[in-house]
Amino acid sequence: MTDEKKKEFTRRLSQCNSSEMVVIQFEIFFTYLDDAQECFELGGEPFKQAIRHADAVLERLQDSLDFKYELAKQLYPLYNYGRRQLAYAQAAHKKKPISNARNVMKKLYDAFAQIASEDESEPVMHNTQTVYAGYTYSKNSLNEATIDHTSQNRGYLV
Repeated sequence: MTDEKKKEFTRRLSQCNSSEMVVIQFEIFFTYLDDAQECFELGGEPFKQAIRHADAVLERLQDSLDFKYELAKQLYPLYNYGRRQLAYAQAAHKKKPISNARNVMKKLYDAFAQIASEDESEPVMHNTQTVYAGYTYSKNSLNEATIDHTSQNRGYLV
């Protein structure tokens, strides 16, 4: 994953609500799968590292499930299937298990994206900078600026 992508995901995570956070995690997962596909021919450590990162995202999604809800009991095996496919892809050095994991997670991503589009709850992170995007001083590119009107109140409050 490029540094630019990491910055984009970090910015989005700082502004999102809980539903959008799940969607962003899926997008991070897909980015790592893309990295694994690109590194497949090279093999070795870059391929394994991309698979490990994708697996870590699924592990975080699995660990965040609340089993007092019936949906969590249905999501857990799907995440587990994705993790097993990634482990098989890494062990056998095959592309097909990566595609299998992507197909299952894509369906979940689509469902969560629809839910997130309807969710109007507050952002998870409070006390963060607001990001404004627009065309400023550059004709052909989008510039982002952060404006913090409460800089003395940022950070941890004790």
